[in-house]
Amino acid sequence: MLIRFRSLSDADLEAMLASLVEQQHSGVASVSQNGESITFSTPEKIERAIQRLEAEIQRREDVAAGITRRKSWVSYPTGSKGWL
Repeated sequence: MLIRFRSLSDADLEAMLASLVEQQHSGVASVSQNGESITFSTPEKIERAIQRLEAEIQRREDVAAGITRRKSWVSYPTGSKGWL
């Protein structure tokens, strides 16, 4: 399920994160928020959703504080000719 963060307030994100962490610790793979229910097939998917929420909350806090984080990209050659 694709989560659209722009439509959620900061309070909604915090509530969703708290609910996911609680469900992760209890071993339940289903979370209900605002009348909608999300069922996760594996614990790893719950962990990924938690990580995405934490990243979005951090991004919003950085924007509010005026902090810019740049993503760095590293390219490595993939060809075998001419490389030792």
